[in-house]
Amino acid sequence: MATNIPNVKPHRFIVLESKMILLTSLVVWLTCLFTATSAQQPTDCIKPQPTSQAFFVMGCGKPITVDRLDPIVSPGRPSQHLHTVMGGSAFDFDLDYNKTQTSNRTTCSVSKDLSNYWVPTVYFHDKKNDTFTAVEQVGGINVYYQERMDWTDYCAGQELLAFPKGFRMIAGDTTRRAFNSSRVEDRAVEFICLLTNNEPGLPPFSGFPNRTCDGGLQIRIRFPSCWDGVGLGTFSSSSSNSSSFFGLNSNSTGTASAYNSTHVTYPSRLDTGTCPPTHRYRIPALLYEMTWAVDAFNHLRTPGDQPFVFSNGDATGYGYHADFFNGWDVDLLQKAIRDPSCGNETGGRIERCGSFKEFLQSNEVQNQIEG
Repeated sequence: MATNIPNVKPHRFIVLESKMILLTSLVVWLTCLFTATSAQQPTDCIKPQPTSQAFFVMGCGKPITVDRLDPIVSPGRPSQHLHTVMGGSAFDFDLDYNKTQTSNRTTCSVSKDLSNYWVPTVYFHDKKNDTFTAVEQVGGINVYYQERMDWTDYCAGQELLAFPKGFRMIAGDTTRRAFNSSRVEDRAVEFICLLTNNEPGLPPFSGFPNRTCDGGLQIRIRFPSCWDGVGLGTFSSSSSNSSSFFGLNSNSTGTASAYNSTHVTYPSRLDTGTCPPTHRYRIPALLYEMTWAVDAFNHLRTPGDQPFVFSNGDATGYGYHADFFNGWDVDLLQKAIRDPSCGNETGGRIERCGSFKEFLQSNEVQNQIEG
């Protein structure tokens, strides 16, 4: 008999005074600094090495909501599972660019970014009692905006393009239950077991680790960054099925997606490399980084077990996915991409980006609770 995950808001999210944290390993930090200029410049390219290499980290505080909403996959109806959502307050069953601009606040650090960023919620499954408890998400989300171009792009006179109005995209696959290292899409997800007491770091896991993580579990996911220059990920026909629950071993979403993914793809080496001729335009390479307080359940675990499950019913971790719906002031984002003060030399610190300075919000504003 399939075990059902409750689709209710976890009470731990009602009041969450989170502070943005950057729990970033040295390896990932250095990876974020790699750009296309690490490749050898072609001898027939006369352009100088670019000096503006966009790299900033958008921090967002507490979730704007935790609910069964997904306006990309399930517009106009409840989604099949719970999502933890950051960003603009206009997030709802239906969403378009104009609606994002009606947001009266955002939980992110730049007030002109009214985008939404969301992922499935994490639960602890107590198998003895067959109960599920929501795991607290701590520190909000860090969204890395990175330039990932190569000399072919520079020599052709291309530049990184801001997301256009109405743009949306998804990384990961909610139905995936196996890992294939030869697929760039599978390698786009990493689970980082954070440790304490100066313990040596562990290499990333491809799914939920079957060990305790005393400093919490950090999950990272990279988005495609090659665009066809036309598509927005707009809706196709979809089923009206809105089943509330998933069996833990389910390999099916139970409903047709309303999302058209053909407008984006990954570069040849996931984070770097070339884009195919069909998707020759570069957009910011997004990376989501979120941490979950799985260590709060250490006393309920047995050695070698893996008791965590996503709200989509996935206990492997391979079905992790993330959504992005653009709500940026597009001109401002393009300005920041071109602004040398928003480049690699800032180390990702968004407060050093001159284009954003007048629009920065404090942690208190990002985490305020409206009545």
